[in-house]
Amino acid sequence: MEQLNTVDRVIAGAALVAFITLFLPWYGVSVGGVDVSGSGGVTGSIGALLLTAGGVLTVYRKAGGARRSGRHAAPALGVVVLAALGLLLVIVRWITLPRYHAGGVGFSHSVGPRYGLYVALLAGIVETVAAVMAMRTPGEQAPWDQSAEPGHPTAREE
Repeated sequence: MEQLNTVDRVIAGAALVAFITLFLPWYGVSVGGVDVSGSGGVTGSIGALLLTAGGVLTVYRKAGGARRSGRHAAPALGVVVLAALGLLLVIVRWITLPRYHAGGVGFSHSVGPRYGLYVALLAGIVETVAAVMAMRTPGEQAPWDQSAEPGHPTAREE
């Protein structure tokens, strides 16, 4: 963990929080005093797992793992893509959840998102912003920057 700078630690921490949200209630129904909760469903779970994968990739590449994740893609771009896609899926799950609230004398009824969804949403926003910041740091290779590739001449060298 000594190789991780502050932004990388934020990414890894947000990924850990996203993983923990898989075990928290994302959706619930309250009738009177009875509360029933559910998970994030397929969309939310895949989103949280993609956020987790972004943090794992960050730790892996900083711990001496692969320096490149494709012919023209820097690993930082992979983290941005995983985080953004994970955040998008969490937002889709949030938007598609039904919401309903009704109250009466001595009786209330509520259907909607629970705190696990909001924590996953916050973790996704934090991780995505931090991943973009990490990609924009000096010395990080951009996927469109072919001059940093060994063995590939730049336009000026030809």
